Amino acid sequence: MEVPHPLYSAESVRELDRRTIAALKIPSITLMKRAGRAAFAQLQARWPEVGRVQVFCGGGNNGGDGYVIAALAAQKQIPVTVYACVEPQKLSGDAQEAFRYAEREGVHIVTSLAEMDSADAHTVIVDALLGTGFSGAVREHMAHAIERINKSPAPVLAVDMPSGVESDSGAAGTAVQADITVTFIARKFGLFCGRGAALSGEVVFAGLGAPDSVYRDMPLLAQRYDGASVPRLPERPADAYKNQFGHVLVVGGDRGFGGAAMMAAESAARTGAGLVSLATRPEHLPAALTRCPEVMARPVISGQELEPLLDAPSVIAVGPGLGRDPWGEQLLARAARAQVPVVLDADALNILAGGRVLAGHRRDDWILTPHVGEAARLLGWETSEVLADPRGAAQAIQEKFSGVVILKGVGTLIAHEGGVDLVNSGNPGMASGGMGDLLTGIVAALVGQHMPLPKAAQLAVWLHGEAGNRAATDGQRGLLATDLLPWIRKLVD
Repeated sequence: MEVPHPLYSAESVRELDRRTIAALKIPSITLMKRAGRAAFAQLQARWPEVGRVQVFCGGGNNGGDGYVIAALAAQKQIPVTVYACVEPQKLSGDAQEAFRYAEREGVHIVTSLAEMDSADAHTVIVDALLGTGFSGAVREHMAHAIERINKSPAPVLAVDMPSGVESDSGAAGTAVQADITVTFIARKFGLFCGRGAALSGEVVFAGLGAPDSVYRDMPLLAQRYDGASVPRLPERPADAYKNQFGHVLVVGGDRGFGGAAMMAAESAARTGAGLVSLATRPEHLPAALTRCPEVMARPVISGQELEPLLDAPSVIAVGPGLGRDPWGEQLLARAARAQVPVVLDADALNILAGGRVLAGHRRDDWILTPHVGEAARLLGWETSEVLADPRGAAQAIQEKFSGVVILKGVGTLIAHEGGVDLVNSGNPGMASGGMGDLLTGIVAALVGQHMPLPKAAQLAVWLHGEAGNRAATDGQRGLLATDLLPWIRKLVD
């Protein structure tokens, strides 16, 4: 199993740059030229038939990287034009030196987008406008350049960060849509979370020869897990029996929402839970038994009727289809005080956020699985505030309620006492009803199989997304939650 990738802040990256220059005993312009060469090598590898390059340069070191790329293209006799969005005479330091390098190589440099040539089938655009230091709103002239880039049919290579994406959060307003982003020295958090994950395209990391010593004791924003680094379940012994692998109780399915609870229960079974029970409205029992007879479905019409069912399970998942009426409130109040780990999702989170049930309740052994809207309700924030700082939101929920928090999104965040993890897995086809219910069942099943809560969350998020990817091989639109179930079973082994 590989180790996860550390993700850094803009401030940490600046310090890593400084440490690298000192450790390698090189001028800073040399490191800039290494970055330019790394990006240009990716450009040639990705588009070997490139016939022309258009480079959009800003005024800082990101723009300097762009001038280096332009100079390298000229050396290869590839026609190249730089669109300087900051007057070259205003450049300073390494950016000024990189500009002179491009000028010496005969690069055509223009300062007006009005002179921008139309792209053809063999053009590649390089975005070197705004780097890791960007935050806030994009200035008008830069916004105009970004608009021109995005309207062009040419593919785009972004240098370090897509312009307009905040490196510490992934938040973005006006921003470049890249096909590939080549990032240097350290992986930036914003490339993998929020809008940044959607705008970065393929992310390629170039270490530029930085020695391991420069990363020592450098604070992280998160650890990024993928299929090679997520923890896995151990092999089952030959004499395995069902009681070794947990008993999951799913609580939910108010009138009209029985399918949510059934899907959570079935996904728990497909993830390897030894036993799965379902506590739901009586009218849902026939459908539950027909859909998955392996699930032990029990009718409950009140919190009092749920009480005797809480002694058997080793983990409880409450929330799918729960509703916010008194029935759901009673069931949540009982389930959340059980003496086994609990997974909360959907309306269980909304009831918790309301404060009427479980006010001030904290547990170290529960997992909360909000999406952005539910996270906002749990914190009393606006949704826009969660989107602007998803990592801060996940940490704030964890600090408020304890336990483990899975903040779902294109870069799902897992906040726990030890820090923040990030998992990129899944596809846009999974934006459909029932997907969260499956994740709840997966998480509960892994907890029932004795995985520590943070590791269960890491593996569950990856399994869920990767099952979605496998199920979407013949198309994303129209993908249903239940399409993932056969893949969950295959992947969990």
